[in-house]
Amino acid sequence: MTRPKAPIDSLYDEMLIMRDQLLNRIELLESDVDILTQENMDYAKQMYELENYLEDRIDTMLEHITNLNNSEGFKGSKETNQII
Repeated sequence: MTRPKAPIDSLYDEMLIMRDQLLNRIELLESDVDILTQENMDYAKQMYELENYLEDRIDTMLEHITNLNNSEGFKGSKETNQII
């Protein structure tokens, strides 16, 4: 025959259940943090690569525009010299 649970035993059992639930929740949150940290690192890497790509494209376009302006200026000065 089992003796009836004393209020202390019942309270202790509830505390153990709550403890287990909290530990499970902490594990889930730690897992979420790991996943979000990895996603953040992946996103940061993509942004870094995109930034470098755009800077390279801008530099290339600027160089091309500078070359066009220089060649047009050179043609214009030739024409001006021929007129004079």
